[in-house]
Amino acid sequence: HYVRSEDELAGLWFGTVDDLWRLGRPRGHGGPWLQTAVEPGEPSDPYLMTGYDRKEMTLSHDADRAVTFRVEVDVVGDGTWETYDRFSVSPDRDVTHAFPDGYAAHWVRGTVDRACRATMQLDYT
Repeated sequence: HYVRSEDELAGLWFGTVDDLWRLGRPRGHGGPWLQTAVEPGEPSDPYLMTGYDRKEMTLSHDADRAVTFRVEVDVVGDGTWETYDRFSVSPDRDVTHAFPDGYAAHWVRGTVDRACRATMQLDYT
């Protein structure tokens, strides 16, 4: 299903959705913040959440006291953000949250209640 250009520097893959599933389930790691300087109330960039079976999120920061992370989701993918939950994260501690089995949203983003360097990373398996 792969056709190369004559110079072999490029190519196109022609296939079906069933071909993609033979590659295995989608997996990934990343997130909107990785030790990123953030300001209170300013949302992160949206981060893709749809298409993954199991979702786990880790939150941390460098502040000297607890920071509250508000995690928002866009369930439909139309730009409407809803609060999923709030997480109080103590200094020098990571908070890990596993989303419920079957939970689905298109996008996820975060805000914090105080200036800090924040991390919001997701593992998709």
